[in-house]
Amino acid sequence: MKTILRNTILNNKAVDITIDNGLITNVEDAKVHALPPEEGTIDCSGLAVFPGLCNMHSHAPMTLFRGLGDDQPLDIWLNKYIWPAEQKLTDELVYEGTLRACQEMLASGTTGFNDMYFRLPSMAQAVKDSGMRAMLGLNIFGDGDEVGAVDELLHKYASQTIGFTIAPHSIYTVSEKGLRRCADACIDMHVPMHIHMSETQKEVDDCLREHGCRPWEYLDRLGILDKMGTNIIAAHTLHLSDNEIKLIGDHHITCVHCPNSNLKLGSGYRFPMLELLDAGARVTLGTDGSASSNNLDMIEVMKTAALLQKGWRGDPTVAPAEQILNLATIGHTIAPGQPACLFLVKLNTVTTSIESTSQAASNLIYATHGENVVLTLVDGKVVYKKS
Repeated sequence: MKTILRNTILNNKAVDITIDNGLITNVEDAKVHALPPEEGTIDCSGLAVFPGLCNMHSHAPMTLFRGLGDDQPLDIWLNKYIWPAEQKLTDELVYEGTLRACQEMLASGTTGFNDMYFRLPSMAQAVKDSGMRAMLGLNIFGDGDEVGAVDELLHKYASQTIGFTIAPHSIYTVSEKGLRRCADACIDMHVPMHIHMSETQKEVDDCLREHGCRPWEYLDRLGILDKMGTNIIAAHTLHLSDNEIKLIGDHHITCVHCPNSNLKLGSGYRFPMLELLDAGARVTLGTDGSASSNNLDMIEVMKTAALLQKGWRGDPTVAPAEQILNLATIGHTIAPGQPACLFLVKLNTVTTSIESTSQAASNLIYATHGENVVLTLVDGKVVYKKS
């Protein structure tokens, strides 16, 4: 069915966007004369439209643990609070936690997410029921004995909107054998690897003590970087040496900055965004799970990411709004032929100026938050509408 978003603001001008069969088919200047309403027409007057946000690192079921173990260091938080709680999860609870996460993300403009967890059939069902897009990573620990399960997941649950990754938790919870097995399985199954990397200084110090090198140098020593190439998605990547940045850039690895989670856990704040981009890496943004970020609002993440770069570098010109928005939308655009994954925001509110439409990206990131989203579409279908 054809849908027309009429009189919405895109790149500071009013346009009509036509959607058919899940794709954007036309973007044209808004018609100023009165037209009879067509079936499928949505009046978007006063609303700015943006490409759907992509949360590139989350643990969706952790909406069930929001607030658990707050104000603790990462190792204590994981070992004393999170991992014991996760032992009590059931398929039903994972489904419920994932569905809540999907609803929260859709309500704040996120149309797709990249996850890392377990009990993935339950997660896949929740994603399907919500109407979102997702890449679901099977969390791997130890020697990687679980990697074979991903093949079954691909055959049973993969679709146009749901894909899978192999997700070794980290270099400190997965053995050398396990990391190698994960990389080999990724190659065999043609799926990416999703891993936590260089999140804390302790992780770096422990790696130096146990392996005589830093985390990314360790992966390189194992041959994983050359084997995987660009198919690594690395969450956090905070504590990096110049050599590690070069390794990441040379292999064009995707790094996911999770500023709110990193700040709350005291992991660090000097994310080397500019250095990674200059080296050839791909930089994206994520919330992390609700137990460490406490919400899944990617608009809030964009603001924090931009402000941190300006703050620690002492330069207000870096990380401009348009660049940060591009990172959060992983480069997606609103143009004919593109998937109709979009969200619309009411910018003319008490939090923004009357000229909001002339600085749409800036006002989205600096002056609004997820609750300003009024409509979200995934593949042309309205999956969230603010009441």
